[in-house]
Amino acid sequence: MPLLRIILLILCICPHGALADHASVSFETGAAGAIMTIPGATLPKGKTVFGFGVQFIDMDEISDGELEALGAADEDVHSVDNLLNLTANLAYGITDNLTVGASMPYIERNDIREAHNDMGAGEVEFAGDSVGIGDLSLFGQYRFYHNETQDMALIAGLKTPTGDTSEREAEGGFFGTEQQPGSGSRDPFFGMAYDRKWGRAGFSGNVLYTLVNEGSRQSDLGDIFNYNLAVTYRTFAPTGGHNHHRHTHGFGIIDYVDVMLEANGDYRERAEINNISDEHTGGHTLYISPGARVGIGHKWSFFGSLGVPVVNNLNGQQSEPEYRVIGGLSFTF
Repeated sequence: MPLLRIILLILCICPHGALADHASVSFETGAAGAIMTIPGATLPKGKTVFGFGVQFIDMDEISDGELEALGAADEDVHSVDNLLNLTANLAYGITDNLTVGASMPYIERNDIREAHNDMGAGEVEFAGDSVGIGDLSLFGQYRFYHNETQDMALIAGLKTPTGDTSEREAEGGFFGTEQQPGSGSRDPFFGMAYDRKWGRAGFSGNVLYTLVNEGSRQSDLGDIFNYNLAVTYRTFAPTGGHNHHRHTHGFGIIDYVDVMLEANGDYRERAEINNISDEHTGGHTLYISPGARVGIGHKWSFFGSLGVPVVNNLNGQQSEPEYRVIGGLSFTF
């Protein structure tokens, strides 16, 4: 845990839904501009991007009193203090219009507490931390429209069941599938991305839908719809570079500085356990996220943002996100 917090701090100083205690979907491809919003632009042929990203989500915990009351009512509810998601990303331009890549997360859900019913009386059980490797996602992005100011692309991929699904609580039992680092399911996803430039200003947007299948312990965690919109502005471009997404002629150590404002939304269906719907899962979260990205030396990109939820329409009783911090870096070669 201390090592990951140090990495988070470093990435945030050096400037990849979230829904409740799940991280938002994002694939870093080295493009300038927005952070969570996937642009329509693709990598040039032969270019490779390797990067690291961190999402830290602080939760509004459910009190012990509320958990005891829920336990007495025989409601299966858990509270999470925070979520830390560290992701390694790799992307490669097969052609100027086709990028493929992979994303591997490491996930921590910390200070999980659960409501229990003990002979009719509610009690709170401290379950501990669920920590481990998450599910590897493979993706492809095909740009089918391009001119000097606009790009449009199709996105498709697969989340594979590579993550840990056997993390145990402090008392020895297994965490529920929704609290495990991996889900044990193979989930295809697809969507579209768009961007447009007006000199130093830009706009981008994407939608992504994930078809979630049954995973470990007969659990279906619910389909996911992710949507993002971003407006960006290049505050610093030494040569007056107007190519908002592929500026390559900077001067000195700083190549460009982009500032942005994003709207990042996630909607998730209720989970089903043994074909029984869990009323305390799923819902809709929308973040407003100001951020910045700095390009250095034509190859490095550092980025960070702070997300504040303006919609927390979650089903039942769940720990609601209070804020989200994102930081990261990427290297193009």
